[in-house]
Amino acid sequence: MLHVKTAVIVIITAMVLSLVLTYASIMTIIQNSKDNTERVLTSFAVENSTLIYNSIKNGNDFTASLNADYFISKYLLDGTLDFDGTYLYNKTSNGGYVYRLTMPRTTFTIVNTLNLTCSYNLRIPLEFAGKRITEMIIPIKVKTSFNLKN
Repeated sequence: MLHVKTAVIVIITAMVLSLVLTYASIMTIIQNSKDNTERVLTSFAVENSTLIYNSIKNGNDFTASLNADYFISKYLLDGTLDFDGTYLYNKTSNGGYVYRLTMPRTTFTIVNTLNLTCSYNLRIPLEFAGKRITEMIIPIKVKTSFNLKN
């Protein structure tokens, strides 16, 4: 009877530890994805700062839209994600994927500062015993701003 009780405690402890490690892994993926997106948005603002500033200073709206290909190319040049035509994704060594994200939708507003917002759905596969059970879909929205100095 003592062995059964010990075995149950070990199994429960292993399950709790597994859940904690899975949660930590998912949170790390989310944070890395947000950090990469913020870096790309900030890079856009810095690379185009003179054009943005001059346009806003002259009372114009810099541009009617942002080039969506710019963000995809930045992710690909960064070397962290691959592109399959539909999703940006991070591959595992055996050809699967760690996570993937839908194509980023980027918007901006200009009110004495350039506010860039990028939103997408992060898809993280959940596996059990080496088989994919489902895919967790997490909506992500990253904002960054470029403050103008007079």
